[in-house]
Amino acid sequence: MKRILFIATGGTIACVQTEKGLTPKTAGSELIAQLDGLTDLCDVSAVQLFNLDSTNMSPHEWTELAVYIQKNYTDFDGFVIAHGTDTLAYAAAALSCLIQSSSKPVIITGSQMPMGVPTSDAPINLRDAFLAACSELCGVAVVFGGRIIDGRCAKKVHTRKHDAFRSINSDDIGAVKDGRVTLFKEFDREAAPIFFNRMDTAVSVIKLIPSLDPRILDFAAEYSRAIIIEGFGTGGIPDYGEKEFEQKLSQLVINGVIVIMHTQVTEGGCDMSLYEVGRVAQKRYGIIETGMMTTEMAAMKAMWALAYSYGREDMQELFTRSI
Repeated sequence: MKRILFIATGGTIACVQTEKGLTPKTAGSELIAQLDGLTDLCDVSAVQLFNLDSTNMSPHEWTELAVYIQKNYTDFDGFVIAHGTDTLAYAAAALSCLIQSSSKPVIITGSQMPMGVPTSDAPINLRDAFLAACSELCGVAVVFGGRIIDGRCAKKVHTRKHDAFRSINSDDIGAVKDGRVTLFKEFDREAAPIFFNRMDTAVSVIKLIPSLDPRILDFAAEYSRAIIIEGFGTGGIPDYGEKEFEQKLSQLVINGVIVIMHTQVTEGGCDMSLYEVGRVAQKRYGIIETGMMTTEMAAMKAMWALAYSYGREDMQELFTRSI
């Protein structure tokens, strides 16, 4: 029987109704106690690492979570993390950067409704997560609504539906249905894990809208070592009459700020080479592209790459490296 470590962090799945609204209060041991037959599936140990609304989760907590998994890695066959859904995709992206080449499953799940509510999706999502953790799956993955999604590709696409997450620019890596796990690819169960223990949060994401004042970049640069710009289409930067955006980009580069180009379109990825407005800026200023990454993955990978780089070239190599 496989040994699984269940790590509770709060979130909707652990919420109860209070005078101030839904608040995470249910302990991890109480959550798994409500799953009938779990002890027949695996040997579970539970720990309450945090008890936070996911809007209050951050790279600090995700780094602590990765360090905790590293300390317990040899003692367990898999890991299940209960997390709030609002920042769950960011958590999955962060853990994908902090725990690389894992030969064991690190499963993140949550729910749209608290455990104990009659129509809650919590019991099925949590049970599916444990089933996935007992399978041949490897690496960081999101299990939600019957889907198994690579942690690097997950995005929340609905605020209320139970089927709330999708895999962006990549197919699901598996599914859980009627108590059975089906994996759509093979995994390397002999891989040696690589753990990291820090992230640099000096990263901003700026979403362009038509006629956005380019001076917003000055403000972001005061607090950022790297700025991710969500451009139009495949990564287009506006060329207004006075070339204000181009001037700001030039100043950012001169000041040592790393500029990363992304797209605000969900599917299809970023490719600045398609149009003149993007190609010129990329060539002139050496802008890094996110390719097929989600915004969540781009932001978390930038934080990880910044923490382990000593300059722009190091940062670019790490950011564009496949992990």
